[in-house]
Amino acid sequence: MNFHAILDKYHTISFSERDKGARFERLMQAFLKTYPVYEGEFRHIWLWSEFPYRQSRGVGKDTGIDLVAESVTGDFWAIQCKC
Repeated sequence: MNFHAILDKYHTISFSERDKGARFERLMQAFLKTYPVYEGEFRHIWLWSEFPYRQSRGVGKDTGIDLVAESVTGDFWAIQCKC
């Protein structure tokens, strides 16, 4: 299934904009783990809600961050996803 087909499916099966966004965030998490340009670049890629340092790094509030990636060098990337 190609990328556009996946997006079309999300538009069809999602029951809300939030659901569609959550599905897209998980898709981007998988993309960053497997796409050759980024594969091997990160130790971890978390959804913001699963990021273990969320309270200390993000003050626990919604800052527009959807994913957080930790690079192999220990840097953190804040990633915003828009479907």
